[in-house]
Amino acid sequence: MNIKEFFPPILIRLAKRAKGLEDSKEYESYSKAMQVCTSDAYQNIELCNMIADKTVIHIDILKEKPFSLNPTNVFLLAAINQYLNVYSTKSLKVLDFGGACGAHYFEIRRFIPNDVSLKWYVVETAQMVKSAIDRKLNSNELVFVSSIEDIKTEIDFIHSSGALQYVHSPYEFTNMLININANWIFVNRMMFNENDRDFITVQKSFLSSNGPGKLPKGYTDRIISYPHTTMSFHKFNSTIINNGYEVEWMFLETSGSYQIKNEKIIGKGLLYVRK
Repeated sequence: MNIKEFFPPILIRLAKRAKGLEDSKEYESYSKAMQVCTSDAYQNIELCNMIADKTVIHIDILKEKPFSLNPTNVFLLAAINQYLNVYSTKSLKVLDFGGACGAHYFEIRRFIPNDVSLKWYVVETAQMVKSAIDRKLNSNELVFVSSIEDIKTEIDFIHSSGALQYVHSPYEFTNMLININANWIFVNRMMFNENDRDFITVQKSFLSSNGPGKLPKGYTDRIISYPHTTMSFHKFNSTIINNGYEVEWMFLETSGSYQIKNEKIIGKGLLYVRK
């Protein structure tokens, strides 16, 4: 479980500054930011393999009782349960955009009745997909694909947690998700600018901070970096609302947010329902 889920953002910010992890310099494009990064972001083999290995270990931990649930996934479980109730359905097809090696699925599946037919598609980078499949994390229910276009079935529920801000064209991917025409779109751990502008920075973290649990044996912790786009909340929200959705839930989610001078940064989670 990630320690930043329990500490106030100001303490996290001070800790990052002390370790040299905070960087508010802006870049004119994603590609420019990528040029100063220490790795090829979420295509990095070591990073993806480590997350996959962490997930294998995490699955065994999840089997132990009493069951634990990552605090950020409580919202996801609540949304899925409400979806099943609203539509009185025993079938659910989920698209998990940026779902790494399936940690959300493995946590949530324990709390969904066994008589619910579940299909969970994780859309990830090609390397993350390979790392997950190499460790046999895929199944009849859990499918890993490297492109939204690879999903050839109707999707009921879209989930994305802290992922859209790391892709090279966040609004392009947002529109791709909208065009799936799912009934519900649930985004969590999103970092927005309440000022009406986007900006790109480089985010730094320890390798061990990625994925569930502790750093597995065989890996050496180090600082890694990747581009991050802080999107305008107005632009993001309008993009979805103007395409036939309305906001059903909106809540603060500050685990990924930090302050930048002259900007109004806020962490949010949102559930959009098709009208």
